[in-house]
Amino acid sequence: MELCSIFKICLEYTLNLKSEKNKELRRITSNNYIPIFIGVILRLINIQNPIVGVHSWRQADTAAMARHFAINNTPIWLPQIDWAGASEGYVESEFPIFPYILGQLYKLLGINEWIGRGLSILFSAITIALIIRIGTKLFDQKSGWWAGIFFSILPIGIYYGRTLQAEAFLLLLATISLDRMIAWKEKESILDLTIAWISFCLACLIKVIPILWLGIPLLIINLQYTSSEGDISKKSLLQKIITSYNSKGQWMFLSTAILISIIWYGHAYKLGLSSGLSFGFWGESSDRSNLNIMLNPVVWGNLFLRLSVRNLAILGFPLFIYSTWKNRNNIGGQILISGLVGLFISTIIALNASSIHEYYQLPLQIFACLLMGKTWADQLKNFKHINVPSKLMPTILILITAISLIILSLDYWRLEQRQAKVWMPLAIQIRSIVPPEGRIVTTTGSDPTLLNLARRQGWLLSSGGINKAKLRKLYEEGASHIAGSLSWEESHILLKNETSKKELKEFICESAEEKYCPAAQEDTFIIPISELIK
Repeated sequence: MELCSIFKICLEYTLNLKSEKNKELRRITSNNYIPIFIGVILRLINIQNPIVGVHSWRQADTAAMARHFAINNTPIWLPQIDWAGASEGYVESEFPIFPYILGQLYKLLGINEWIGRGLSILFSAITIALIIRIGTKLFDQKSGWWAGIFFSILPIGIYYGRTLQAEAFLLLLATISLDRMIAWKEKESILDLTIAWISFCLACLIKVIPILWLGIPLLIINLQYTSSEGDISKKSLLQKIITSYNSKGQWMFLSTAILISIIWYGHAYKLGLSSGLSFGFWGESSDRSNLNIMLNPVVWGNLFLRLSVRNLAILGFPLFIYSTWKNRNNIGGQILISGLVGLFISTIIALNASSIHEYYQLPLQIFACLLMGKTWADQLKNFKHINVPSKLMPTILILITAISLIILSLDYWRLEQRQAKVWMPLAIQIRSIVPPEGRIVTTTGSDPTLLNLARRQGWLLSSGGINKAKLRKLYEEGASHIAGSLSWEESHILLKNETSKKELKEFICESAEEKYCPAAQEDTFIIPISELIK
């Protein structure tokens, strides 16, 4: 009930345009709820699923932070994860505002993963409303409406709009910042500028790279936006950018955001040094990009395939390219294309991470959907004057939606359902055997998914690194049980090394009683470490 009330209040606030000067913008019809309704319904699919599947390791860390914020009542500057061994688990991380908010909800409603998914869906719904409003301001009402439709139905937006991680909140902050910066240009309200700045700062704290893909379009809005449409020459825009270096306001806006980010990440670095736990921002593991990666055609080919399929559902890709070209000279188009330029630069800077983590390309949805919405609305208008079958455009839209659902079913939802059948019975068994304060060892490599599902802290080991000496050491440090599977190297990666699989099974079956030896049809296991080291 509480989440429904929060959703209603936030949505009504977002769609309330009473403060806008333009009377046409104040008239938000009931049709604007259609994209929001579609987006919410699609994101509610499998909301009850446990945290498994694509990027479950990242979601598991976010869920663990939220759980520890709720249980331990720690402050926001002390995030904790599960793979900490016997330590408290304080970790160097991005600013954990999303898990902190979720942790406070856990205190009120109990620890359930669907609450985290519901929070992401709430943020996505408000983002769709803001996409409609931004499109209406940059172009017109119909363009904004169609932009909301595209944002609602494209596959990657649906999936990460309901995962238990900060991505949905990040997109919300970006759209708030863009929307309020446009409002600032229209009426120069300090409140609008302040909201835009706060949202920009929070976005940079969550991921850093919004400094580019969000900062650049905010700069272009400040330099270029007017409430009247028109074509703008690229030379004129470039001149404005060059001569804007002496703008104290712009430098204050950007430099304070960078300063706040430096303060947080400096604190996070010290926290990581003291605990030895980090998400790999520094050192060799933080290699974001290098010349070999940038010149690797396979990396770019995979990125292209991912963008065209998971981001734009195949048929959306040519529409996106055409929309970018068609809108290159109008004010709204230049603002959005500048965001694409910032995203491309960000991708090059963090190419290694971008090639692994597909949610790094998620901000593309904001700019692409707005451009596509404008072109779609224009084409619908143009087709009325030429001999084009009336069912062509609806058919294309239905096909895009169908392709999105197929991609989601094959690449995401099916994997969640399959992995839930593998890991949830084991996780429930761990909860029943190991007390909440108990520590366990899992044989899932660097993947903390099982630890989070079991809601326990402990150690992560690879299946090939198990022996009596290592287990005896961990037992002395407080580990009571070891759990895992003979078939899975990580929660969603099969263990293909038959030698490692055979050695692990032989070690378990020879060291412990027969009842602990995993059966062929059920190869997950949880075993008291004392049985294996006696």
